[in-house]
This record gives sequence, structure tokens and C-alpha cells, in this order.
Amino acid sequence: MELKKGLDRGPFNDEQAGKLDIALSGLDSGQLQWLSGYFEGIIQTSLNKATASSLSIGSESNVDHEPKAVKLHILYGSHTGNSEALAKNLHARAKDMGIDTVISDMASFKTRELKGVKKLAIIVSTHGLGEPPVQAEDFYNYLHSKKAPNLAHVQFSVLGLGDSSYVDFCQTGKDFDTVLEKLGAQKIVPRQDCDVDYTEEAEAWQEKFLGTIVESNGQNSTVQIQELPNKAINGSPYSRKNLFEATILEKINLNGKGSSKETIHLELDLEGSGIKYEPGDALGVYGANPPQLVKSVLESTNLSGEVEVDTFDGSKSLYNALTYNYELTPLSKNTLSDYAELTGNEGLKKILLDKNALREYLLGRDFLDLISEEPYKLTSEELISVLRKNNARMYSIASAQEVVEDEVHLLVSVVRYNAFGRNKDGQCSSTLADRLEIGDKVKIFVDKNTRFKLPKNPEAPIIMVGPGTGVAPFRAFMQQREVLEKKGPSWLFFGDRNFTTDFLYQTEWQQYLKEGVLTKADVAFSRDQEQKHYVQHRMLENGKELFEWLENGAHFYVCGDAKKMAKDVDIALKQIIQHQGGVTIEKAEEYVKNLQIANRYQADIY
Repeated sequence: MELKKGLDRGPFNDEQAGKLDIALSGLDSGQLQWLSGYFEGIIQTSLNKATASSLSIGSESNVDHEPKAVKLHILYGSHTGNSEALAKNLHARAKDMGIDTVISDMASFKTRELKGVKKLAIIVSTHGLGEPPVQAEDFYNYLHSKKAPNLAHVQFSVLGLGDSSYVDFCQTGKDFDTVLEKLGAQKIVPRQDCDVDYTEEAEAWQEKFLGTIVESNGQNSTVQIQELPNKAINGSPYSRKNLFEATILEKINLNGKGSSKETIHLELDLEGSGIKYEPGDALGVYGANPPQLVKSVLESTNLSGEVEVDTFDGSKSLYNALTYNYELTPLSKNTLSDYAELTGNEGLKKILLDKNALREYLLGRDFLDLISEEPYKLTSEELISVLRKNNARMYSIASAQEVVEDEVHLLVSVVRYNAFGRNKDGQCSSTLADRLEIGDKVKIFVDKNTRFKLPKNPEAPIIMVGPGTGVAPFRAFMQQREVLEKKGPSWLFFGDRNFTTDFLYQTEWQQYLKEGVLTKADVAFSRDQEQKHYVQHRMLENGKELFEWLENGAHFYVCGDAKKMAKDVDIALKQIIQHQGGVTIEKAEEYVKNLQIANRYQADIY
């Protein structure tokens, strides 16, 4: 017998074929038949072992198979990119653990595919005032419509991102959680609501969720679940978990004498940090509670600031904990809820059940107001337990790193107001304005915003609407475009109270216009005339040209106040499209929605 080279040698290479040729040479037909049976026995034994390993252990009949591994679907809805980053991190972890996984943003997901989804992870932020992000709207509305299917075949869990200083904290995540259960889906692990500092909560949810998936799939994964990447941008060791202490290089009040506002321009030194950022990103900054407020809380509770307390950041004096680790202002829903539960205060519990009453109660109040109006003898441990962990304040970066290099610039509106008989200050803004000077250090980290970005095509037109400190990212946009050889047209809408005292970065805008970096600028100063004018009025006055820019591919950006300004700008934009495009309001809304889906309408609002 001879194994021929080429087609007759089957799956064997030349060397293997040669050895087989030698081994089989000289064997007669009986010997070859015996070998055939021998090899058949080996093959059957292997198959039996494989079959046995696939049978369920402990079954009386021993015929039930282990659950077949089911694909995991990850859907995300993101406003600034944090939900997207967490979804991608979950996807990578799942793959490392051998879980068959697919990931999609909600705007791209086809609802007809729900019938094939068995296991589902929802990661979503809450946009604006309790609303889903734009890319999540259609999927959100579909699940809440009469078209929504029965989802009894789906197992799911939700990770929600939000800010507990808002009444509608993580409302979108809560809504998804509720509607999925209503449609018959079964919860794998409980929903996790994450605050601004979401890292630890997100890690815990991911570990629990993936562990449950592995167990239900009958898998034995040896891959350890690692922490969320503790790195900042482009390999820097600094991040929201490892803060950098930046030195203040410059601090200027940009408002003129007699202004009713106080807006400071800050320049911070990043030298040696390796931190990288892009126009559109935000800077997380940690402030401290005013000394007088801390003192008043201690006096009101009759507690000593020198007593040691256990905090999430180790043991320290109560005074230091109240100054640096916990928030006394503004009063949050979570703190009110915990205080009501601790004290058994029925009046506060009733307020918590009514969103409108809750919003009205929280407006202008801080923790000192609460304990003064609803006194209770707190221990130092109870005091700490009801307070919200100190969170960073996010400020849109007002510089382009290609221009300022090892610096980062901020534009900060200093919050000062009188409420309930006391003068009050914003925690972080007053820290920067009143208690830190040039040469002092402040703890910071970069928060990437993957969505609020200049167009990939540098020649695409851009329209920027940024009243007040909302103009900050557009200063960064202009700095970035200034260094480009080719750049598209740019149009700024800026507004504030008074021209002579509140025209932020006025000389810079004039220089950009002179150089042609900025093509067009329209301004609105609300209190320079009897009838108030705002940026949306300037948009409407220039409606014909603005619509032409959109038709020519312009990207539209708005930054600033979410409660009123951003909504008024959105209404004005739809009116312009309706009138200039000669379409119904429904078609104008569809036009805007398409801009948003195509990332040509971006909002950075707060």
C-alpha cells in the first residue's frame, strides 16, 4: 500500500504521509481490517466522552443538556459618551470571558431584532430634565408604544447614569427598567443608578451582571473581572480615580465694573501630567464647602468638628469630612430622602412623593436649611450617612491644547444668591473665586465628550450658539480651527446681559472675525433695551441664511442652560426650518431629528 502525494493523501502533509506509508507497507488485508476496527473504536470512545460531558449533572434520566450559551446584546444611549464608554468596556470584558456579545447604540438597533434577543444589557444616561438622549429616543418611544412586543423571552439589567442633584436622577434608566418588566422581560440583576462619580457603582454592576451571565450560560471562565480602566486620555496616569493637582496660572474676572455677574477665566497648568484633551471635552473640578457653612452645620447639630469619623476616604475629622468629602449645597433628593427615612419625618416623605413639590422644596435650599427647619439630634455617623458624596463640577474646556499646550482654560460663572434668609454661594465656583489664588492647586480630571466635537471634515460649516459661559467650548473650537490650513465657515451666536460689561472674550472674537477664522457673529444683550433680546431672537432674524447654512451641510451646536435657553433655541431652529423650508412643523421636527442622528446637531447643556 502506498499513500500518493496530492489529492489521495487526504488531510496528511508529506511527512505524515511518508510515515504512514512506511507503517502500513507490507500489511495484508486482514491486518488492515483489524486496524480499521481499532481506529473506529478510538473515534467512538472520543465521541462518547464528548456526549457525556454535554449531559446535565444530577438529572435522573441523564439526558438533559446544559443550557446552551446565549448571546448577550448590549444597547447604549449616550449624551456625552460616558454610557458609550461603559458599554464598550462591558463588551470587551464579556468577550474576554468567552461570552458571545454584540453591541449597538440605540439609534442603530433595529427593533425587529428584539425577537431574537435573549439577554440584554441597557446602559443609558439621562439627558436634560429626565429625558432620554437623542440616540435613545426612538427605541425608548417604541417600548412605550402600543407596538411594543411581549418580551417574556428576554432577561435584562439596566445601568443608568445621572446626577443626583437633579430631581429626575437616572430617570431614563428607571423608565427602561420599568417598561421592560411591564413587557414581560425578567431582570437578571437589579438596576444600578450611578451618580456623577460612577466608577465604583458601574464596576460592581458589571461584575454582578457578567458573573450571572457566565453562570446561566454554564460557562467556566477563568478570566478575572478587572476594574474599569483607571487611565486618563492617551496613557496619562491621571483620571477621575487618580486626580491631578493643577496649579492656577491665571485668574481674571471677565465682567466689567458694575456688572451684575461674576465670570472668571482660569488658566491651569498641566505640565508633567501627560493629560490630553480635545475641544468639546469637559474638566471635572473639585471644590470645597465654605468654612462658614461647615461651622454653621456643626453648631446646628451640636457636634464637634474634631471628632474622628469613618468616611469613604478613610478616617478623618468631622470638620475636614464636611469641608472636602461631602456636599452641603445644593440639597439633593437623595439626602432629603435619607434624612426623611432616618428621622421618620412624614412631611418630608410626602414632599418626596410629588415631583413638583420636591422641585419647589429643593430650589435654593441647602443642608443647613433642612436641619434648621426640620431639626433632629444627629450623631456624627448619622450626619455623614445622609450626605451626598462630594462630586466634581464639570466645566466645558475653553481652550484647544494644540494652541495652549500644557495648559487648560476654563470659564466659570460664580454662583451667588440669597434664599431663605441667607446669602449662599455655589460650592465649586466660590472655591475657585474666593478661596483659591494664583499659585494654588486644584484637583481635576478630564471628562471626554465623544459627541460634542468639531466635524471630522474641517471644511464643514459650523453654527455655534453659546450665551454666557456656554461660549466656552466655542473658544476652544476657534482656537482649534485657527491652526488649520483649511477651515470651513463658522458662525457664532452669543448672548449675555449687557454689552459694555458682559461681552465675554470680546477682543478675541473681534480678532477671529478680522482674521476670517470666524465668518459671522451675532450677539444679543438682553438688558440693553426695554424688550429683552436673546440668542434665539437673533437666530430667527437670520433664519433665511441659517437655513441655507444647514442645507449646505452645517453642523449646529448649542451649549449652556438646559432649563430654558436650550429649549428656546430648539424651538427657534424648528420654526426656521418650517418657514424657510416650507414644511409642516412635523417635517421640521423630523429634519432636526435627522440632524441629531447624523451628529450634526449637538448639545452640551446643563
